[in-house]
Amino acid sequence: MEDYLRFLKNFRTKRFSKGELILIQGEVPECAYVVKDGIVKTYNLTLAGEEKPIGFGLEAEIFPIAWVYGQVNHVQFYYEAFADTVLYCVPARLLREFFETHPEAQVLLIEHLVAWQMHTQLRINALEQSKASQKILNMIHFLCLRFGAEERKDLVRVRLPLTQQDLANFIGLTRETTGIELKKLHHKGVLSYKKQNYIVRTDRLNALLDEDYGLGIVFEKAAAQMSQPSEGFTKV
Repeated sequence: MEDYLRFLKNFRTKRFSKGELILIQGEVPECAYVVKDGIVKTYNLTLAGEEKPIGFGLEAEIFPIAWVYGQVNHVQFYYEAFADTVLYCVPARLLREFFETHPEAQVLLIEHLVAWQMHTQLRINALEQSKASQKILNMIHFLCLRFGAEERKDLVRVRLPLTQQDLANFIGLTRETTGIELKKLHHKGVLSYKKQNYIVRTDRLNALLDEDYGLGIVFEKAAAQMSQPSEGFTKV
């Protein structure tokens, strides 16, 4: 949306290198951040120092949105640049006022949040699976819907440069188990991966989901409708 882009250009940008911390759990942000370019990883740390990824934000993502809208008074998690990233730094009050006074932008924000909620439910469904094979299968499904870029019909590229360790952390499995299950899906022709690039055959993925639950294609169609990109926001 042109009005939204013009609004954002009024504010300074901050650059973060891959691996650089943006926000630390417990701190009070100086501003609301909007992703101009790059990827932001949200995660928590266990008492043992193990990283537990929560999510990833791409273009147009606003964070920490709970703080922006006054639901918390400090940052709940860690935010880190997962790739070289450029962020708009916008005063939270001005960002809220923009959406309050621009109904079309407000509609886009609501659609974005509804899609985010649906994708979060799909991720929870993946995490709740009892078998490692089902965790991987459903997590790949989630990644395609949340971060997929369609290369051609039934072929989607996941727009996250995930190592096997990143994926293992995101699912809650060991790297060894994750690698074994990815190889199984590769041999079935469901996906190919090389140098952190994942290409997924969604028709074959849906066939496996449909075989196990009878719901794979239903989920695909419903989520696709919810995640259609709107002008001014990227597909979520």
